[in-house]
Amino acid sequence: MNQIKAGAVLSYVVIFLNTFVGLFIMPLMVRRLGPSEFGLYTLMGSFIGYFMILDFGLNSTIIRYLAKYIAEKDKKGKENFLAITLIIYSVIAVILVLAGVIFYWNIKTIFGRSFTTEELSKAKQLFSLVIINMPATLLAKYFIGVIKGYEKFIFASNLAVLRTVCKAVMLVALLLLGYKALGIVLLDTVLNLWMLIASVIYVFAKLKIKIYLHHLDKLLIAEVFSFSFFIFLSMITDQIYWRVGNLVLGIVSGTAAVAVYSIGLQLNLYFMQCSGAMSGLFLPRATQMVVSGASGEDLTELLIKVGRIQFLLIGFILSGFILFGKQFVVFWVGKDYVQSFTIAVIMMVPLAIPLIQNVGISILQAQNKHAFRAIVYLGITIANLAVGFVLAKYYDGIGIAVSTAASLTVGNIIIINIYYHYKVGLNIPRFFKSISKLLPAILGTVLVSLLFNLFLNNDSWIMFIARVMIFAVIYMLSIYLFGMNEYEKSYVTKPLMRAKTLLLGKKNYA
Repeated sequence: MNQIKAGAVLSYVVIFLNTFVGLFIMPLMVRRLGPSEFGLYTLMGSFIGYFMILDFGLNSTIIRYLAKYIAEKDKKGKENFLAITLIIYSVIAVILVLAGVIFYWNIKTIFGRSFTTEELSKAKQLFSLVIINMPATLLAKYFIGVIKGYEKFIFASNLAVLRTVCKAVMLVALLLLGYKALGIVLLDTVLNLWMLIASVIYVFAKLKIKIYLHHLDKLLIAEVFSFSFFIFLSMITDQIYWRVGNLVLGIVSGTAAVAVYSIGLQLNLYFMQCSGAMSGLFLPRATQMVVSGASGEDLTELLIKVGRIQFLLIGFILSGFILFGKQFVVFWVGKDYVQSFTIAVIMMVPLAIPLIQNVGISILQAQNKHAFRAIVYLGITIANLAVGFVLAKYYDGIGIAVSTAASLTVGNIIIINIYYHYKVGLNIPRFFKSISKLLPAILGTVLVSLLFNLFLNNDSWIMFIARVMIFAVIYMLSIYLFGMNEYEKSYVTKPLMRAKTLLLGKKNYA
């Protein structure tokens, strides 16, 4: 459990660093690159996400099956599984490169109507680096998946922290030296190659993992693809949900609209990361619980325990952003991007519930019942794409956001929760009853903060930071006194008691 706790802490460190770096560097990028090149960089960079879904969901499959083999103490089966999946990943890497080359030669056909001649030329330069980036990123995902399958979350998180810090320092240097989007994509490519090399060394030199093909198990290959196929469908859904807006706006409205939407989307992605960091650590544990025959109530307890902690954080971010987000966007990237706040809020509100239920995805995968979720998401994603394309013609990024929010509500909040309750065995009414006990403390904080805003409202950074800090203090006190149960309070009191004991011990020693 120490690996999970430390991994959770380090994952939030990564999120904090990514968010801090993003908030600090994004205005610099917007100003240094300009709306056209920034929109172009965002659009071309998003294609890494599009093509990376071609790993067919094997990353989660590796984590799940490794946990299964470890629980069953099947050494030979584990070695054979790793060899087969490495071969599959290598084949997919070749396919990615070929798909990238085909797309490269069709950039003019796809974006010729909305891009200038200069933008088309730059897009080709950027995508040539993306083609190199994709196989490196894919193979790094394989070895990181192996590391997480062994529950070595500390190393994986430390690697992510180091990458974030290196990217931040180098990116600022590149921007200040006058480099444009091409230099930034080149930096990403170098860092992804470094991630691949570091993870390979750790797997073989530190963990001493043996990857050996004992025999080409066709039944295992069929089982792996059967399991991973529906994860793959879910990944397609995620990419369309969170990336297709850039593509649609690039076709319909041009790079300026992409830039405004991208800011709102980036804020929404930061919001999503705060929940996913913890839940992603529980797939091995959920798999081991399922293999051991855990009941629906046991799994519900896991969902509630993690979901409440996630809701404490999600509630803080969402309520704080609604209160202060508009002014922050103006301070951050300027008045020209104020619509990005509206775009972000429209998507954040319905997203809050599925974010606090992310452990449910791990439970579905552990039970091999994730096919239904993938099919539902695929259906509402197609509807979202069709509606979003129509709305984008009239309302630009706002139209994409509204379409996305509607499909999230239908798919994530209504249909999936019905399935969780009746088919998976999770006690969803019990889950929401437990979560609802936190609402009065959060809503009370919002009301009190609104009163403070009436007296402290002005346009200075200093007063803005003061209002945010007051809100944070009120939120933490309110949640601790009126929301948290004893188990959750222990996460606060135990570290304080250890620190107090350590401090008193040092004083007595002195």
